[in-house]
Amino acid sequence: MVQTHRIKTVAIVGCTAVGKSSTALKLAEIFDGVIIGADSMQIYRQFDIGTGKLTKSECGNVEHKMIDVADGDADFSVGDYVELAQKEIADAVGRGKLPLIVGGTGLYVNSLFSGCNFGGAPKDAELRKTLKVLLHFFGAKVMHSLLSEVDSASSQKIAVNDCKRVIRALEIYTLQGTPKSEATTQKKPYDDLTIVLTLPRELLYERINERVKKMFDNGLIDEVKGLMLYKDCGSMQALGYKQIAANPDAPRSELEALTAQKTRNYAKRQMTYFNNMKLNKVFIDARDFDKIRNCIADFLEN
Repeated sequence: MVQTHRIKTVAIVGCTAVGKSSTALKLAEIFDGVIIGADSMQIYRQFDIGTGKLTKSECGNVEHKMIDVADGDADFSVGDYVELAQKEIADAVGRGKLPLIVGGTGLYVNSLFSGCNFGGAPKDAELRKTLKVLLHFFGAKVMHSLLSEVDSASSQKIAVNDCKRVIRALEIYTLQGTPKSEATTQKKPYDDLTIVLTLPRELLYERINERVKKMFDNGLIDEVKGLMLYKDCGSMQALGYKQIAANPDAPRSELEALTAQKTRNYAKRQMTYFNNMKLNKVFIDARDFDKIRNCIADFLEN
């Protein structure tokens, strides 16, 4: 049974290029909402073109939060996101506005809505540096294998090449002596609804290709070249940035094709994650705005 005192919060998620931003803008105007970003790369300042950030004119009068909250060399964690997003939700509700969580990073939304408590997870910058050195010398497979020995549950949820999360899980285990997977969870903090926007695969891939081309037309290569001081940082793992940073003088056609391919592959992984999220969720075709709007209206009224 839904607890009436819990804050009603709506998330609009979906694969890259599915139309989350344009849909969320219209919803924010209808429901007097504040858009709270859930994109692990839009949090970084100066990473604009390749992450699909809206311009000020595109945002119009709709407030956007959780954008440009960290520098490119910041070690920004899921726990950091949850802590900051919770504050933005409280602020929005305090002003009588609907919090709209919008983005393609399912891990952020899942952690925010499921009640994960990251507040007590220990941190140690020097230990993290040591783990990164070990990663450099021994490689991702060895570090992931080490994680599987001390925290099997976490290793099954974290991909071998997701080095940032592998290191964080090892850091937590080393400092507190217990696995990250045994972190305490709180009661679900919100009365939440997650709408997963979908499109037929061929149409989605067409949109991805068009979006990537537009990014390159808008100067993505030059943007990446201007951010090469962050080449070894997690921020440079963003799609497009990573491919260009690895070979900045390659022909545009080659970089564009590679970025489009990697983005299509990422979209597949996004949908797999959304399918597996154990949240109150509904899948709706991104072109059916009336259905999306009515779904939210029903949720807010009941």
